Amino acid sequence: MTLLTIDGISKRYGHVQALQDISIDVTAGSRTAVVGPSGSGKTTLLRIIAGFEQPDTGQVTLDGELLADGPAAVPAHKRGIGIVSQEGALFPHLDVAENIGFGIARRAPDRDKRILELLDMVELERSMLARRPHQLSGGQQQRVALARALGREPRLMLLDEPFSALDTGLRENMRKAVARVLQAAGITTILVTHDQAEALSFADQVAVLRAGCLVQAGSPQSLYLQPRDRETALFLGDAVMLPAIVRNGVADCALGRVAVEGNHQGKVEIMLRPEQIRVVTDESEQKYGGRVVEVEFGGATCTVAVSLDGVALPPILIKTSSVALPARGDRVRLDIAGTAHVFNR
Repeated sequence: MTLLTIDGISKRYGHVQALQDISIDVTAGSRTAVVGPSGSGKTTLLRIIAGFEQPDTGQVTLDGELLADGPAAVPAHKRGIGIVSQEGALFPHLDVAENIGFGIARRAPDRDKRILELLDMVELERSMLARRPHQLSGGQQQRVALARALGREPRLMLLDEPFSALDTGLRENMRKAVARVLQAAGITTILVTHDQAEALSFADQVAVLRAGCLVQAGSPQSLYLQPRDRETALFLGDAVMLPAIVRNGVADCALGRVAVEGNHQGKVEIMLRPEQIRVVTDESEQKYGGRVVEVEFGGATCTVAVSLDGVALPPILIKTSSVALPARGDRVRLDIAGTAHVFNR
């Protein structure tokens, strides 16, 4: 069942076209990530959904209620939408209990019980109830902000880059914790982020914006393995792009013969994700091979640069395990797992 429908949304600021004919459906109970480079329009789209901005054209419908029809829009405070921003935006003069209870009527008979339930839901200790925001870590502040937003029992939750100010390890833990909380509450969520890995790991649906246009939307797996164009492929992660000639489902390229998806023929460009390529030390003078020109140790996952024999291409970068890591100068062969994705040239 579709909870949120964004239909033909466009927005212009003077001569700048911030959004152009954006249409997305969001399923009830799902998590959608809107991702794109700076200036792609993702924050503008979030603000239009929240009601902080009005579209020039297009409609926003939430659970059958028309929230925006061009500039005619329901005010933000009447939409039943929760939002958590990067800063958390807690009230500095209120303690944790009052911050969480801000959206709950003061005379509600179960207010104190509800505050405790929300605190438990975001996995914070009850001993923190009397603390002020400045006495909390960044991750704890974001949990309090999430609890406050949940206290309003929103129909939809918007997350505006809520993890970007956190350290790398804490960011990953917070992302998992927030996903767990929202899933348990059954709340439909939209995350805006510039972090591609965050979008892919958090969401059921990913929407990629570029220059105000929706480039592609779908499951994280489909976008990562079957991007619509090479710009999207490179934006969502490292990729090896090679010219090739396809005949009968097989591409001839600098790596040898590689199986491809779809019904393509003739000259194309193929894409392989680096993790599809296995580097094997092989000193034999085989037809398709190369020499290691650089090794970057990264712990569990390392990067190996291989210069291919007999082709005028830059060295290709391959992600590989640190186990049996080749050394600079070693001759190697490259084994391919899975199929290559094809872009028509």
